[in-house]
Amino acid sequence: MKCLSWNSRGLANPPTRLVLKRLVLQQHKLDLILISASMINFNSFPRRWLSSLQLKLFAMNYRDNLLPNIWCICKVNLETTIISCEDQHATFTLS
Repeated sequence: MKCLSWNSRGLANPPTRLVLKRLVLQQHKLDLILISASMINFNSFPRRWLSSLQLKLFAMNYRDNLLPNIWCICKVNLETTIISCEDQHATFTLS
């Protein structure tokens, strides 16, 4: 399984999404991506873009009145089990 943890502040702009697309599809064929400090609301993020890469969001951290800043994304064929999502971490299993 190939994983990437990325502190990405520019995920809302197309050049950053292009880099991620290349990492997922061409260079590393990633199975799991953990994005931190995304600085945008996931509802504003193009979900069709994720599905076109055969990816799905399966967990986010919980921060009371603040936007989640940890996104857990994996291949659509992986099964996930969320153990815990708090303000500074997300714990899960994949199979």
